[in-house]
Amino acid sequence: MICYLFPEPSYFFFSPDLPVIIYYSHIPVAIIALLLGLFVFWNGPRLLLNRLLLFITLGFSLWTFISLIAWTNVDAGVILFIWPLFAILQALIPILSIYFIYVFLYKKDISNKLKVFFTILLLPVLLFAHTNLNLSGFNITQCNPFEYEGLFYKIYYTAIGAIALIWIPVLMIREYYRATPDFKKQIMLMGIGMGFFLLSFLSLTFVITYLTSIGLLYDSRLEIYGLFGMLVFAVFITILIVKFKTFNVNLFASQALIIALVILIGAQFVFTENKTAIIILSTTLVMTGVIGIFLTRSIRREILQRDELANLANNLTEVNKRLMAIDKQKSEFVSIASHQLRSPLTSIAGYASMIREGDYGVVPAKLSEPLERIERSARFMAESIEDFLNVSRIESGNMKYNFTDFNLHQLTEHTCDDLRPEALHNGVILLFRSRLESSQGVINADQGKIQQILFNLIGNAIKYTPKGSITVLVRDNGKTKKVFVDILDTGIGMNKDTLDNIFQKFKRGDSANTVNVRGTGLGLYVALKLAQAMGGNITAHSDGEGQGSRFTLELPVVM
Repeated sequence: MICYLFPEPSYFFFSPDLPVIIYYSHIPVAIIALLLGLFVFWNGPRLLLNRLLLFITLGFSLWTFISLIAWTNVDAGVILFIWPLFAILQALIPILSIYFIYVFLYKKDISNKLKVFFTILLLPVLLFAHTNLNLSGFNITQCNPFEYEGLFYKIYYTAIGAIALIWIPVLMIREYYRATPDFKKQIMLMGIGMGFFLLSFLSLTFVITYLTSIGLLYDSRLEIYGLFGMLVFAVFITILIVKFKTFNVNLFASQALIIALVILIGAQFVFTENKTAIIILSTTLVMTGVIGIFLTRSIRREILQRDELANLANNLTEVNKRLMAIDKQKSEFVSIASHQLRSPLTSIAGYASMIREGDYGVVPAKLSEPLERIERSARFMAESIEDFLNVSRIESGNMKYNFTDFNLHQLTEHTCDDLRPEALHNGVILLFRSRLESSQGVINADQGKIQQILFNLIGNAIKYTPKGSITVLVRDNGKTKKVFVDILDTGIGMNKDTLDNIFQKFKRGDSANTVNVRGTGLGLYVALKLAQAMGGNITAHSDGEGQGSRFTLELPVVM
C-alpha cells in the first residue's frame, strides 16, 4: 500500500521534496557514531566498556537509519514495520547508557540483580511493540501513524529514558566526591557528554513527536536537531580516549580518530542550508578542532615522555640488577671475611689475657698495660666483626632463633653483674632494680639473642656515661602484657636529630666521638632488628645533650 500525495523515493529513501538537512542530520551523524563505536571496539574488543559503547552507537545508528526511512518512504507496510523499533531503541539506549556508566565508574560488570531489573524494564516494551497498545492505525494521507500511537505505551518507554536521565547524574555525582582528582576529571567529561547526548536525543524526540501527534506541529522535522547531541558525545569520548586512555586506545589511533571526526563534521557544511544547523555544526566543529589541536600536541608530548620513561626504566632495571649482584657479593665477602677474621682475633685476645695473667710465666710490670690494650682491642674487633656478621644474617634472612621460656628478670640481673666491673673500671655506678607487679618476668624468646641485646644496651650506656650512674629497671604492665627493661644513664644524652637516626646502620650520636672513639654504629641497629624479630621493640629517649638517655627494651610476657 502506497501513501497518497507523496512520490516514491529512489534508492529506498532518497526523496526530492524533502529538505537536505534531514539527510545530513541523519547520515553523517550515524556514520560518526558507528565509526566511534567500531573504532573503540576494534582497539579493545574484550573490554566490557568498549562493547557497551559499541552497542549504544549501534542502537543510535539504527534509530537514525529507521528515522530516515520513516521520513522518506511512502510504503505503509514498511513504515508500520519499522515504527515499533523507535520505541524499542528509545528504551534500550537509556538502559545501555546506565549499564555503560556503571562499568565506567566501578570498572566491573553490574550485578545479576541489576541485569534482571533492566530486563524486566525492557520486557513490556519488547512484548507490546507490535500490538495495538503501541500502534492501532495509520494515516494513509499524511503517511504517518502519529495520531494512532498508544499513550500509555509511549509514556512507559519514555519514562525509561527519564529514569536514565535521573539515575546517571545521581551515580556520577555520588562517585565524583569519592574519586581521585584524575578520575574526577574523567567523570566530569563523561557526565557532560552522556548527559548532553541523552537529553537532546530523548527529550527533544519525545517533545517534538508529542507536539506533532496533538496537531501543534505539521511534522516532526525539528526532532532532527536532537541527533546532534551524538556529535557532542563523540567529542567528549575522544577527549577521554586521548587524554585518559579510558578505552585502552593507543595514542596514534587517537590522533586518527580526531582527524576523522573533524573531517566528518566539516563535510556537513557542503550540504547544510538551515541556519540553526549551521550554527550547531560550526560550534561543534570549532570545539572539536580546538580540542583536537590541544590533544594532538598532548599526544606528541606523551609519546616522547613515554619513550623517555621506557628508556629510563630499562636503564634502571639494568642498574638495579648490577646493584643487586654487587650487594650479594658484598654480603658474601663480609660473611667470609668476618668468619676468617673472628677466629684469629679471638685467639689473640685469649693468648694476650693468658700471658697477662701469668699462665706462661711472670710478666714484667711494664708489659701488663700493653697486653691489656691488645686484649681489649682484639675483643673490640671481634665484637665489631660479630656485628657485621649479624647485619649480614639479618638482611639475608639467615638469622636463626631458638625460642624458649626463661626469666628476663634473672637474665638482666646476671648481665648487670657481668658488666658491673667494667662500669666500675670506668668510674660509673651500675644499679639493678626490679618492679614486677603482675608477672614473674618470664618471656618466650631466644635467650642468647636477648642477652646480646642487653649487653649491647648496657654496654653502650657504660661507654657513653663518663661519670655518674646507670640504672637498669625491669618492670611490667599487666594491661598490655608486656615486660620492659629500662636502661637509664646520666651520660652525654642525645639531640632530636640523633634520636631520629640512632637505630639506623652506621649512625652514631653527634657527640659520641668525644667520649668513645670506638664504635661501628651497628650495635643498636642489630639490637632493634633482633628485638623486633622476637615480637618486641626498642625505643630511645633523651631530654637533650648532656641530659642523659633512656633506652627501653619491650617484650611480650608469658602470663
